[in-house]
Amino acid sequence: MNIRSIMNLPDLLEIRSLVCVEPHPDDNEVGAAGTLFQLAQNGCQIHFVTVTDGAAGTSNPDVAGTKLAHIRRKERLQAAKLLGVTESIFLNFPDAGTYQVDDLTAQLVDIFRKLQPQMVMTVDPWMAYEAHPDHIKTGKAVAEAVLFSSNPCYKPEAGEPFAVQQIAFYATNYPNTYVDITHVWENKLAALLTHKSQFDNEEWPLLSEYLRLEANEIYALKLKHDQQLVTNSTHGSPKNGLAEAFKVLSSRQLHFFPSALFS
Repeated sequence: MNIRSIMNLPDLLEIRSLVCVEPHPDDNEVGAAGTLFQLAQNGCQIHFVTVTDGAAGTSNPDVAGTKLAHIRRKERLQAAKLLGVTESIFLNFPDAGTYQVDDLTAQLVDIFRKLQPQMVMTVDPWMAYEAHPDHIKTGKAVAEAVLFSSNPCYKPEAGEPFAVQQIAFYATNYPNTYVDITHVWENKLAALLTHKSQFDNEEWPLLSEYLRLEANEIYALKLKHDQQLVTNSTHGSPKNGLAEAFKVLSSRQLHFFPSALFS
C-alpha cells in the first residue's frame, strides 16, 4: 500500500521546497548530491542544515578542532553553491559530542516551522550497522521534528505549527525511491571534491570508484523497481547507469505505522 499515492503527495523530483539535514558538512553530497543538483535545477528551494561543526573529521590531531571546523564550514558553503542550494544553516553541535537528541529536535522544529518545507531529507538512523552517534542522533532528531512540528502542544513558543508532508532518508537499507543521476554524476563528484579536507587525498581514486560501483548497483535496483527494460531507460543500461536511493515516507508513517517498513 502506497499511502503517499493515496494522499496525492508529489514525487521526490517534483518537490519545490526542501530542508536537507546532515550530521557533518559533507554528508548531503555523499548521500544525495546528484538528486539535490537536479532538484535545484528544477527550481526547488533547498536549505541545508549542518548539525555538527565537523571538528573531529580528521586523523590528524594538529588539524582537528576549531581550525578544521572553520575549513569545513567554508567547504560546505562552496559545495552548496555548486549544487544550487538556497541557504546553509549551521547548528554547531560538537562533532562526535555528547549532545542530546531532544536538544537537536527542538532546534529543528524551530527551523521547520520557519521554513515550512514540503519535504525534509536526512540520513537514515536505522541503517544496519550504523555506529556513528552523529548519524544516529541526527536521523532520529529529524524524524522526531517532522512528527512534532505540526503539534501545537510541542514548543508553542516556536511559532505556528506546520506539517511537513514527507521525509526522505538517504544511506538507507530500505529504499523505495530511486533517482537516475547518470547525467549529473560529474556534478556530484565536483561537489564532493569541494570538501578537500575529506577527499583530496590518496584514497580518493579508490573511494570515487567505490561510489560509482555503488551507484551502478542502485541503478540496477532502480530498473528492477520500475519494472523497466534496459532499452526503456532514459540515460543508460545497468552497465553504466548510476542512481541514488531513498526511503521516502509521509509524516503520518513516522508513528504507529508498522507497514512503513514495506512501503
